[in-house]
Amino acid sequence: MENKRVKQIIAGAVIIGAVLFMGMKSSKEEKKIENRGETILENKDRVTIAVKADAKTLDPQRTIDTSSNKPIQMMFNGLLAFDKDLNIQPCLAESWENVDDCNVIFHLRKGVKFHNGDEMTAEDVKFTLDRARKSNQTGYLFAPITEVSVVDKYTVKVTTDKPFGPLMTNLAQTQASIVCKRAVEKVGEENFFKSPVGTGQYKFKDWIPGDRIVMEAFDDSFQGKPQVREITLRIITEVSNRMIALETGEADIAFDIGIMDKEAVKNNDEMEFLEISSPSSLYLGFDQTNPIFTDKRVREAIAYAVDKDILVNTVFQGSAVVADSPMPSSCVDHITPAKQYSQNIEKAKQLLAEAGYPNGFDIELWVNDDGARVDMCVIMQEQLRNIGINAEIKIWEWGAYVTRTAQPKKQLYLLSWNSTSDGDAALYALFHSSQKGLSGNRSYFENTDVDKALDTGRYSVDKTVRSEAYAQAQNILQEELPHYTLVYPMLNVAVRKNVKNVVFRNDGYIDIRNMYAVKEN
Repeated sequence: MENKRVKQIIAGAVIIGAVLFMGMKSSKEEKKIENRGETILENKDRVTIAVKADAKTLDPQRTIDTSSNKPIQMMFNGLLAFDKDLNIQPCLAESWENVDDCNVIFHLRKGVKFHNGDEMTAEDVKFTLDRARKSNQTGYLFAPITEVSVVDKYTVKVTTDKPFGPLMTNLAQTQASIVCKRAVEKVGEENFFKSPVGTGQYKFKDWIPGDRIVMEAFDDSFQGKPQVREITLRIITEVSNRMIALETGEADIAFDIGIMDKEAVKNNDEMEFLEISSPSSLYLGFDQTNPIFTDKRVREAIAYAVDKDILVNTVFQGSAVVADSPMPSSCVDHITPAKQYSQNIEKAKQLLAEAGYPNGFDIELWVNDDGARVDMCVIMQEQLRNIGINAEIKIWEWGAYVTRTAQPKKQLYLLSWNSTSDGDAALYALFHSSQKGLSGNRSYFENTDVDKALDTGRYSVDKTVRSEAYAQAQNILQEELPHYTLVYPMLNVAVRKNVKNVVFRNDGYIDIRNMYAVKEN
């Protein structure tokens, strides 16, 4: 049955390739949503965005996944923000100065309102950053911060215990979004995720778990009055159903469009297709608390069994890049380590035999309920069978999967990591021994040399020192193989052409500040 499924996936890829060739347009459309100069008769009040998974939380200081970050970023702002190319920009802080390598003073915008009408002040910033650095989920991003001082109502000083290279990048991340102190204290820490109050252009209206998250326009936003009055994130787990929602107009924007629907979107005059590079990776995880994976030879055998080119060419139809390092290629400090693993079945069998598994072994291959990822597992299941490993695929619901994969004693598992362009964001949480479990190190990997390299990169503001440290870390990680990075996927998004001025950042998130939508006939 599994072999038949693999053949179906590959055959589908061949058919798609033929369709692409025959249906290819003579010129490529510009992949940017912009105002094309139409006469706007009437704007659409509501925009619906189809996403593949529900949020786990709407609390910025408790988020660890992209599905939660999407709505949070629409309702909150941080001191700093990323532009489309992930450069740091002012946001709630209109300016700042570095007093020295360990102290930064931020000057806040005056008159910024929270959704409950309170003015944002330095007290809210201090409350938020103190909250963030104590969080089990996000503390690793802010741990070096030793003190947040209120200088005056609109001035804050952030102090670190030593020079902290990624400080500004981390303050632009979703987890540093400023919350309303009074709102948190009113509902309590445990309930804020159900009643979030931020400064974003949209405020919370409703959340029906597993179905939708609804946000309404916040007209007092310092970023301007939104033209779209209501945004709904519709949770549609099946990729084919997201496409149907887009075609029927039920959805205006759809994330994670299936590869098989790519050309259908491109050839539809009412839609635009965007393929966006992002600093993310998909990897096969080896839990070091599982005795099978404590022997590096087993981990290497699995790596040599997998053909990553097949994954890119069939499952992703070229909308991904074969990974050559645990750090995504779009990160500034990415290198190609000397050690690489191309498929070598005989070498894989030899390594398994040396590790004491001449006949292979049985194991579960875990994956969440995402069509492309399940297809990846079906192909890898067949490849692993070639070296005697019988992998039974177990599919999890996303929320349960995030929770379970943070715990020890796991089977083989497929996961992704979304980063910024900074090396610290790409590697620290995934591989530092202090981050085992929920923060990101789900393989429970521990290596003194890796810790030292990651600490050097983290606690330096010298670009050369940081680059050298991250190069060393990548080389060690590629040798030790706590997980096997498979591909760097592109983000596939489809947008109906009546939606204007929406910008997709290079980390896959959406900037809706100037978005509007024209009513369709």
